[in-house]
Amino acid sequence: MMKLLISDLDGTIIHNHSTINQEDIDALHQAAESGVEIAFASGRMQPEIEAVMQQLNLRVHTISQNGAYVHMSDGELVSQHAFDRDRLAALAKAGEGTPFLTMMCGPDHYFVEKLTAHAEEIGSRLMAPMHVIPDARNRLGQDIVSGKISFFGEVEKLRAFMKQLKAEHGSAIDAYISDIDCMDVMPAGVSKGTGVKVLQERLKISPEETVCVGDSFNDISMFAGTPHSYAMAASHADVKSAAAHEAESVAAIIRRLLNP
Repeated sequence: MMKLLISDLDGTIIHNHSTINQEDIDALHQAAESGVEIAFASGRMQPEIEAVMQQLNLRVHTISQNGAYVHMSDGELVSQHAFDRDRLAALAKAGEGTPFLTMMCGPDHYFVEKLTAHAEEIGSRLMAPMHVIPDARNRLGQDIVSGKISFFGEVEKLRAFMKQLKAEHGSAIDAYISDIDCMDVMPAGVSKGTGVKVLQERLKISPEETVCVGDSFNDISMFAGTPHSYAMAASHADVKSAAAHEAESVAAIIRRLLNP
């Protein structure tokens, strides 16, 4: 029996960075009305997920910034993680001289060290503020903290850069492609999967009573938190191979589980 449904946002519920299909909205409301606990797990930050909740007229639990923060549906913060200052500074420095946009993520806003055309283009896709902080590195660990750092650019070049970062930082970081032009880097051990465990423990819901759905590499960790995992049909083959099932939409999953 499904008691907890955890869904990714971009590429799963949100399409083309802005569109949400009405059938998914209706199905999510049907699941909530049936007593199912719902959570959104996203690389996006909490204010952005709040905006999605307002659009859907639905309060849910949230795993934001790939597990850096976990909030209950009433807004209570129950888990948070951040990079240590030296690690974050080293990662930011690694982006120097590359073709990538380096974006650090605070609790409720994004920040870059200078405004470029690329930064403006990425900023137009966000639903939380993007601040330009030229002296950001000098303030790390003081009034600036970050639980995630993202690099934007051509995906194949990002894959090569990811291998470089993993070779340099080893087990201190986790990194993966999270969108068609984005690589996310997280502190080791911080993931959507750890966020799933926090929610399951808090709600007293077992892995067998949990269903999760996603479409990208940052969703694989949460697939391990339940035998009922679904990858979107358009996902990369490696993502689909990590899930137990494949689905065309969140609505299709909900219909199948509520009406077996």
